[in-house]
Amino acid sequence: MKVLINLILASTLFVGICSAQSIAEQQDARVIENLISAGSDISKPHNIDFFMFMPSKSKAKSAAAEMEKLGYTIASIDRDAGQSQWQIHAIRVMAPQLDAMTATTRTLESVAAKHGGDYDGWGASVVE
Repeated sequence: MKVLINLILASTLFVGICSAQSIAEQQDARVIENLISAGSDISKPHNIDFFMFMPSKSKAKSAAAEMEKLGYTIASIDRDAGQSQWQIHAIRVMAPQLDAMTATTRTLESVAAKHGGDYDGWGASVVE
């Protein structure tokens, strides 16, 4: 039965990939598809990691504050040695359903653009 459910979800995701509007939204569908293939139950809440890059520390802090108002927990705001961009790593617990992740991607792309940065996507570990 689990295999059948995964096949149904995968076929639904394939349709989602084909109809997704942006590259980021297509990536959302692929990440979900990979989670399902790895045995994750996407109906259950996952600790999801989100990433964003900003051109300055002040813009990163502003974007992070906006993300916190939207319900994200900021794990870090940092910059690797020799890099000019500041990375925001945020976490949110949610079920990685395609509609929810597409809406999340659109929201975070908007936040990033508003602060002069780029949304870099999300990832999650398998939850059985």
